[in-house]
Amino acid sequence: MKINTSYPYPVLYMNNDDYLNSSFNTKIQVYESFGEVKIHADFALDNQGIQDLIQKQLTHYLIHIECGQTSFRQAYHTSNMTLDISIPTSELRGKISIHSFIIARGKIENYQSELLNEWFKDVPISFEKGNLLAIGDAIETTLFEENLDQLNLPSIAKVTKSNKNEFMEVDIHSDFITISLPEYEYKQYASNANSRLKNSILSTVIVPSLVYVFSKLQDNREDLEGYTWYQVLEKIFADNNLNIQDVGTDSLSALKAAQMVLRKPLRTSFEEIAKLTTLED
Repeated sequence: MKINTSYPYPVLYMNNDDYLNSSFNTKIQVYESFGEVKIHADFALDNQGIQDLIQKQLTHYLIHIECGQTSFRQAYHTSNMTLDISIPTSELRGKISIHSFIIARGKIENYQSELLNEWFKDVPISFEKGNLLAIGDAIETTLFEENLDQLNLPSIAKVTKSNKNEFMEVDIHSDFITISLPEYEYKQYASNANSRLKNSILSTVIVPSLVYVFSKLQDNREDLEGYTWYQVLEKIFADNNLNIQDVGTDSLSALKAAQMVLRKPLRTSFEEIAKLTTLED
């Protein structure tokens, strides 16, 4: 994204001197966690006039994110001093550009500021909706494709048919997590696992299974940590700056851990259902 440095109105920017004794800086942090790119922005504005406009809801902070390789382009805004953004990793690849701004939410007329440089004195100033009032920091970061898919569930779990059980059961005492389904449920799973509702079906089976697995860790860790599935999950948590030993405690419940590992399965399931409903309409 190219930034214009010349505007017909004053813009607070580190590379010009439209304002005196003023600054706008943004600290931007980017990291990956469980299939999402997390972006945290801290805004630091030293200009009372523009700050007043934000408080009056006439302007707001904006983070613009662009990825040329996937054609992703999105703007996120807030009136707060911080902004947290989550984007599915599948939507971003390669180089990502992140810029910060303060923009007008609507038309602003008769703008005045004691901090404006003298050449703006006695000049009528107005801003249209979308005009920039300030340009903050920008960063570029790169996502490497090998990090896009950290979890391969078939490598640690398998779904089998049980001819004797009436309910789903989970066995964790081997290198694989074995999920046994009653005959009818297994047939439905097997025939629909690759259908347009595959995420919903997988969530129905895998989420409760992982909740069960994680609920057993605290009392059986010494017996389980030698299994391949435990070591794979341990690495997944470590790669996301979490400790598998916290799973099943008050700080990280088994239910939340399962949803994190499966990358918000409820959301993907409901998105899948909504898409299918739209197609039927």
